[in-house]
Amino acid sequence: MVYAITYLPTHQARPEEIAAWAREQWTIGNSVHWIRDVTFAEDASQVRAHNTPAVMATLRDIIRGTFRLTGWINTASARRAHTTPTAALNLHGIP
Repeated sequence: MVYAITYLPTHQARPEEIAAWAREQWTIGNSVHWIRDVTFAEDASQVRAHNTPAVMATLRDIIRGTFRLTGWINTASARRAHTTPTAALNLHGIP
């Protein structure tokens, strides 16, 4: 049995629609977690002091978003293609 909280009134909160929303949320969460954990090895990070873990997570998300915005579908291959400073700058349109 699964319980869900929604702002919708009872007559508008159909079980099929709520289930679809829940599945979509898990799909997004799982794909982002996979990229952050496997591609960026976030869970293996030894960074623990102050706000540094949150800052590093934000930087990883910025990198992931930049790859998506510039047309890269596979984050791992995008990382491999941008290992030099010149390649990283070119990604942002800086010659």
